[in-house]
Amino acid sequence: MFNVLAYIFSAALWAAPAAPGAAAPAAKAPTEPPLKTLSWHSAGVETLAVSPDGQYLASAGLDTNVALWNVKTGRIKKTMGGHTETVWGVDFSPEGDYIASLGNQTIEIWKVPSGLLANSIQGQSYSMYGVKFSPNGDYIASGGLNSVGVWSFPGTDSIHTMKAQVENVYSIAVGPNGNTILAGNGDGSVTLWNVPDAKMIRSIKAHKEPVRCVAISYDGAYAASASMDGTVKVWRLSDGMLVNGFGAHRGGARAVAISPDGKYVASGGMDNAVKLWPLLTRTKVPVKQFTDHTDSVEALAFFPDGKTLASGSKDKTVKLWKVP
Repeated sequence: MFNVLAYIFSAALWAAPAAPGAAAPAAKAPTEPPLKTLSWHSAGVETLAVSPDGQYLASAGLDTNVALWNVKTGRIKKTMGGHTETVWGVDFSPEGDYIASLGNQTIEIWKVPSGLLANSIQGQSYSMYGVKFSPNGDYIASGGLNSVGVWSFPGTDSIHTMKAQVENVYSIAVGPNGNTILAGNGDGSVTLWNVPDAKMIRSIKAHKEPVRCVAISYDGAYAASASMDGTVKVWRLSDGMLVNGFGAHRGGARAVAISPDGKYVASGGMDNAVKLWPLLTRTKVPVKQFTDHTDSVEALAFFPDGKTLASGSKDKTVKLWKVP
């Protein structure tokens, strides 16, 4: 019943959505140049994270390296090179003293700011994307083939693997109380898991194509999903109801983030653009868009104060933008 209602509401909301390859809205949102451009990676940037105090930014991607940036100076503080394949996920611990990075079936734990390797976790799947610390730092989770893996921290013992009949889990987000994990899946669905008992709370038939990124609002009330069908959708987590959506990016939406104050949804995609949308107000035109990247935007991260947004792109750069 839930999936039927969600589908009906989705169809009504998306009376004229931007399908893959469809033209963008005629009206144009205001744009401005980046505050900073961080250049060091030799290949595309696929993942970003900002430290809880906003002092550091971590970036990683196709060149297999993790870079720790000093945000104030815009310079590299440390680089970590323990992976041998693409790094698909990075995240800071709640205290900012560790970074978790996911690549080549392993999760590496690095000390901040020294960059020393503290521990390694063998992943739950040969295909893995996305890694997150819990809000209180007692576990680490990662997405994989048909599953979400959960390990204790700092002990890194396996807690359990949560499985579903879905394709690859491309992205995960952890709720503010740490009891729920949201997963964006290759079959276009979004699944919400209860961590303590490893049971699925609900599955949402969210998109027509793979969900490449998901995010949860800081208060845990809403979630956003970005899909290769070009759309970004906003969901109410309490019942899974679709409450907003945008025809966001021609060619596919690849990244999504929700601002700390819950005012904006940021999206990035294969049209090389970063766009800011109101979380709950329906509109066809973004509040603001940033168009300085020259290739697909793969990752987004808001700073803790909500005044700055970071974007990572296949053009090998990370850019910082002023949030209105």
